[in-house]
Amino acid sequence: MTFKKTTFLTLALLMSVAVFGQKSKRTSAYNYLDYGELDNAVEAIEPTITHEKTMNEAKTWFYRGMIYQKVYENKIADGKYKDLSEDPLQVSYESMRKCQELDDKGYHTDDVKIYLNVHSVNFFNQGVVSLQNKDVTNSIRQFTNAIDLAKEDFCPAMNDTLKMLSYYYRGWSYDINKEFEKAEIDYIKAAELAIPLKQPEATGSFARLIGMYHTAKNQTKEQEMIDKARKILNDPNAFIIEEANIYLGSGDVEKAVTPLKQAVEADPENYSARFALGSILEQMAKKIDESGQDAEAAKLFDEARGCYKQAVVDIDKALMSADEDEKETMMSAKFDAVYSIGASYFNMGAKMNEAASNIVKQKDYDAAMDKVLSVFRKALPTLEQAYEMQPDDKGVLIALSQLYYKLDADDPSYEKKMEEVSAKLNRK
Repeated sequence: MTFKKTTFLTLALLMSVAVFGQKSKRTSAYNYLDYGELDNAVEAIEPTITHEKTMNEAKTWFYRGMIYQKVYENKIADGKYKDLSEDPLQVSYESMRKCQELDDKGYHTDDVKIYLNVHSVNFFNQGVVSLQNKDVTNSIRQFTNAIDLAKEDFCPAMNDTLKMLSYYYRGWSYDINKEFEKAEIDYIKAAELAIPLKQPEATGSFARLIGMYHTAKNQTKEQEMIDKARKILNDPNAFIIEEANIYLGSGDVEKAVTPLKQAVEADPENYSARFALGSILEQMAKKIDESGQDAEAAKLFDEARGCYKQAVVDIDKALMSADEDEKETMMSAKFDAVYSIGASYFNMGAKMNEAASNIVKQKDYDAAMDKVLSVFRKALPTLEQAYEMQPDDKGVLIALSQLYYKLDADDPSYEKKMEEVSAKLNRK
């Protein structure tokens, strides 16, 4: 009996020492954190989360969460402890959530909420970094954590704007990952949140969503999203050019005219819509008669050029108040419009020249060529303007080399100009 009692006493003492040992480690971990010795803090806290005597105590997980939050801060500051954990923010977050789960008496409630509030913004920031690095697996997880925390009333740091952006960027991440259904849900949610905030993501979310389905060549979903955008944004003219592009993609050119005319009527200075309308009218004219000799074709060609010319006027007006980034885009659009005017005349003249070459009678041939040269003369000024804007554009160089050759009798200087553009062509 004496032996048995002694044995039981020894076992009890050993168990007490073991429990004390784990709790001592936990205390040491906290002290190491206080001293800034994060490596020792991590080493001390990790055994306590798997030991049966400390693994179910809220304090264990709270301390762990505190330690790994500091490791995270050290990591983003490129400090000496940056390699202690691959993802310390996630470890800290999961630890604080575990503490919440175990903290029946609420000893750590207020402190945990403070940490989680900080985590919410940290997750958003890290999500942005991951998305910029095209690490969408991590960006999805980080934005998901940010969104989950944004739903909590103790995370005021995740304000309405950050909450909206979290949906927007997670949708973008899903988009990159080709998880289209999930991207659609997040983009729409972002748009709905952005509207009362008067943020550009209201329209931007739908622009990305429509573009996503356009790239995926899903015209049905693309049109569905355009219709949804108009309803949610309360704008019947939203994404009219995108709708026109759907018709163009399906080969139904004539149907594209209506939405583009609506866009121009709604916003007369919308040079993008006006240019697109001109392009479609020109395609319709070419279907009838590329040489423009048919009356209906000639009318459509004139309307198309009128659109291009007005687009140039509207762009020049917009340039007066544009910033530097906008100016670059606008100047590119202006070049397209200017070039399209000249190219329209040039292509028409080329078709007329082709038809003239089949005329047998000299008198009729001369009369036809007079008309050809008259059209070429209309093409020259705008193509020369396009050349000034983009002197290395191959399409411009080809057209000008032929125009200077055809019109050399008009001006002695054309021969030298022809040699200049031909030399550039030869270097390409």
